[in-house]
Amino acid sequence: MDKIPLTEEEIARLKGREAEIQARIERLKSTMNETKAIDTIAFKAKLFKEAQAELRRVQDKLAGLDEE
Repeated sequence: MDKIPLTEEEIARLKGREAEIQARIERLKSTMNETKAIDTIAFKAKLFKEAQAELRRVQDKLAGLDEE
């Protein structure tokens, strides 16, 4: 396959496109990191709610309000 020489205009356009794509990739990486953080927060919130429910059950047993 023969290389077709690019004009300076084509090179400039391609370099501009390359910069746009690299910026887009960086934004995607950042978004992925934020998503991971959001997922972690959601998971921790779930664990927190479960711990609160368990605490309520234990406190109810201590207060003599045992469900059994």
